[in-house]
Amino acid sequence: MDFNEIKNIIKLSQNENLLGPSPKACKAILENSIKMFQYPEPHSATLQSKIASKYQVEAKNVFVCAGLTEALDILIRNFIDKSENIIIPKLSFVAYKLLAKVFGIEVRFSEMEDYKIDVNSILNQYNNNTKAILIASPNNPTGTVFSETDLLKLLDHISPNTYLVLDEAYGEYATRESYPNALAIQKKYPNLIVMRTFSKIYGLAGLRVGYAIANSEIIEKFEYFQAPFTVNQMASVAAMAAIDDEDYVAESSFINKKERDILFSELTKLGYNIVPSESNFLFLHFHTQNERDRISDSLNSKGVIVRNMDAFGDEKALRISVGRPEMNKTVLNYLKTDLINA
Repeated sequence: MDFNEIKNIIKLSQNENLLGPSPKACKAILENSIKMFQYPEPHSATLQSKIASKYQVEAKNVFVCAGLTEALDILIRNFIDKSENIIIPKLSFVAYKLLAKVFGIEVRFSEMEDYKIDVNSILNQYNNNTKAILIASPNNPTGTVFSETDLLKLLDHISPNTYLVLDEAYGEYATRESYPNALAIQKKYPNLIVMRTFSKIYGLAGLRVGYAIANSEIIEKFEYFQAPFTVNQMASVAAMAAIDDEDYVAESSFINKKERDILFSELTKLGYNIVPSESNFLFLHFHTQNERDRISDSLNSKGVIVRNMDAFGDEKALRISVGRPEMNKTVLNYLKTDLINA
């Protein structure tokens, strides 16, 4: 398909906040644009302090990075020896295994249970050479949450020398009251690293800024291995404004939940197999790859771009981001038509 021939592409493949960026972030960039000639602060010190204040930790417990990919890159490249391994759930953020492959680190894959991360399978894969366990919660691409019970069980059964990385990139979208308070748990378990980002609910994916919260020794290692000035000046300015825009975050979460529930309910009624999600996307799984491809190709031909899950580890599934209300109505109408014409 020639995308240039389609005026209204609906891009639902990368889990962006399709409501756009925080208005406060946009205003801050305009007001500070004159500063673009300046180099950014080392380690984004002001933003670092801002994040620390929000979460009531010390600045020495915060690492600011150019998106979570930079933090993951530094961790897998520098924290883990070639003789050690990492554990990753079979269906999780694709960058984990890609980075491990680049740096020649052994990956041990844990099984999923009903598309949820299985703590018992992680423990079965765990051995004395396991240096890090990477868990996304809500999990990308399934949208499921790793419970507090499972998190505590895992932390209680692994060595304090094993890093448990909890990737909460989509955490602000989780509406379940039982969603774990990872930072409270971290006070007892210094090997727990919590990672978050401004790319998702804050709508700043194009600026590439994220952060990790961990004990000061871990943060020192992150900063030691970070190249100078990876987080640009405008990214820091926007993130500092966005983190204060609590109304925007609340609105984004509210609209997302409302639209996510509508999509889930309507698609389930139509007979599609969908995993209940706590994020800003839905995971659809099919009986065969051909069935998945038929739906995916049909949407693609109509200008709706979704993400096939082959690279993530499932050739019979696709992921659809939750869009704006009018986008979601269009997707529903297309999927109804595809079902009728099947």
